[in-house]
Amino acid sequence: VSLWIFKVLGGIEVARIIHHTAAVVLILISLVHIGSEAYDLFVLGKRPSILFSKQDAVNAWQAVLYNLGLRRERPLQGWFTFQEKVEYWALVWGMFVMIVTGFFLWNPILVSTVFPGDWIPAAKIAHGSEAVLAVLAILVWHTYHVHLKHFNKSMFTGVLTREEMEEEHPLVLLQGLEPPRIPEEKRAVRRRWFWVGYGLFALLWLLGTYWFVTAEVTAVSQPPPLPEIVNLQVYQLPTPTPLPPLALPVNAVPAKPTWHEHIAPLLSRRCAYCHPRRHGFHAFDVTSYESTLRGGISGPAVNPGHPAVSPLWFWPQREDHPVHWTPEEAALIWRWIESGVPK
Repeated sequence: VSLWIFKVLGGIEVARIIHHTAAVVLILISLVHIGSEAYDLFVLGKRPSILFSKQDAVNAWQAVLYNLGLRRERPLQGWFTFQEKVEYWALVWGMFVMIVTGFFLWNPILVSTVFPGDWIPAAKIAHGSEAVLAVLAILVWHTYHVHLKHFNKSMFTGVLTREEMEEEHPLVLLQGLEPPRIPEEKRAVRRRWFWVGYGLFALLWLLGTYWFVTAEVTAVSQPPPLPEIVNLQVYQLPTPTPLPPLALPVNAVPAKPTWHEHIAPLLSRRCAYCHPRRHGFHAFDVTSYESTLRGGISGPAVNPGHPAVSPLWFWPQREDHPVHWTPEEAALIWRWIESGVPK
């Protein structure tokens, strides 16, 4: 599925640009949200009603009893329900995790000079797990409460209907809205101080975002150029090895390699020791054209026309793989996949 998504998006380079752009947008949205909340608290003097209180624990317990049929009435809640507070602070925590771990993954070399190298794969796990958790929370929790239970149009209109207020926020109707806590003349003074402080904060935030994006460049934008001339020298190893390199035609890598003439002998010499047919149908078998294209339990090993996303090309180049393509072998595999895997 992931290979299909990469193809639809236009390749791994386009997917990387989309991902990085979304990361920058997330950081800038965080800056806007911080400014909006700071303005409400400092200038308008609103109470931080989004914070948890003891009453939220009581409301949560009463809601559980109501849902189980052990209580006859819903708990009366104010401007923010305990469900909305949970969802909001989960979002805040998730944005913090995504930004911090995203910085670790975007600038691994810089981060490794300050923190242990093990933090990089840990950040990758946290980044991906938080993304999955956010998607599941939206699908299971947010979609039901906001779109299915009753379609909340406040994001478009800015207001809630009286029926929605009576169901979700009855205390607001019973107690009324809180009067302004700060007189208008004091608001004007606070407003000026706010824009000075928030302006400096926003400037530092934007400079930090620029540094976040440009601190280092680690991703390879495209595969290395294919060698035009291949001059091979064969050395006699003192100890025989079950995975000897394939002797390619001297002077050049073929312009259009074929399976029978070039790829099958290469895989037979370099890969068949670990990927034979006897390991079963679900294992990766390189002894035939069909089984090589089919791949193993993780999916197809070859994506015709797209060598950069074909495991047969990039997997042996991992550090933990027992066999590594030589530059000439990598060029041969690359050209074969790029030309449509001719048989």
